[in-house]
Amino acid sequence: MNPIIAKLVVGALVLAALAGGVLYVRELRVELADANNQLATAKQGIVDRNKTISDLQRDAGEKAKQQVQLDTSTTAVRATVTSERQAMKKVINENPTVRTWADTPLPADVVRLSASPTFTGTANFGAAVSNDHAVHAAGDGSDN
Repeated sequence: MNPIIAKLVVGALVLAALAGGVLYVRELRVELADANNQLATAKQGIVDRNKTISDLQRDAGEKAKQQVQLDTSTTAVRATVTSERQAMKKVINENPTVRTWADTPLPADVVRLSASPTFTGTANFGAAVSNDHAVHAAGDGSDN
């Protein structure tokens, strides 16, 4: 082989190896950029998740405080209602006229409404009243 051709072949091989190395480095840089992008996305996901967890924990703490306040208020209302009922029983038992009035049976409509569950709005109340026992219209006199 001619020394010039051998040098050209070696040069071409070196040039091909250099070109292959450049392409390989470019591919590695693209992979590195993609990995960095995935890392940034994962970090943002972790930050968002931690914020959501923090918000939920804060909300749960507020709900717990509200529950304690509700329980306290409910206990106070129960105590007040019990006290008022005892005062009414005392008044009823002290006066024979009031006792006679208190022993009188309630009208059927009142008994039916008293036996109903607690209503939280007009929709619940309307649904609980059957059509054959309709509520009297406003201004209508009662049966008694």
